[in-house]
Amino acid sequence: MKDISIRELAGLVYEQLKKHGIDAVLTGGSCVTVFSKNKYQSLDLDFVTSAVESKPKEILAAMKELGFARKPEGFFEHPKCPYVVEFIPPPLAVGSEPVKQVDLIKTKKGSFKSLSPTDCVKDRLAAFYFWDDLQSLEQAKLVSRAQKIDMKEVRRWSINERQLPKFNIFVEQLKKK
Repeated sequence: MKDISIRELAGLVYEQLKKHGIDAVLTGGSCVTVFSKNKYQSLDLDFVTSAVESKPKEILAAMKELGFARKPEGFFEHPKCPYVVEFIPPPLAVGSEPVKQVDLIKTKKGSFKSLSPTDCVKDRLAAFYFWDDLQSLEQAKLVSRAQKIDMKEVRRWSINERQLPKFNIFVEQLKKK
């Protein structure tokens, strides 16, 4: 567990959850790590799942079988793993829009569902748009430079979120190296 990557851990956790009848989607900074090819390093994995509310005992059992313990703060920690795992209640959304499609990513430790690279960028831009989080802007740029992103979709979404001026800042900064 000590040398496991975020990508492999996501596969391991997802497969374990699946054994317990739990569906989950990786989101947040850990998606940035996966899609930026480790240029950004998150220290936690965020999974969105309805099981937070409907199957909390199953989540606990699944994570315990992997050697993770639930901490009072709500996240799961393993003594030999550098990452923590958190479970977030639905909806799976970016800004005010629900996520309609997720990717299935395969690893040596198993597959996992994840935001698409385009939705990952939108997720990071939401933090920039609504909280002026400049670190999230940087993360959106990292993913955009490493993956094929549907910029027309990001622009459409940004307009719906009433954030076209900040989208334009993102595009201008993306042009700079």
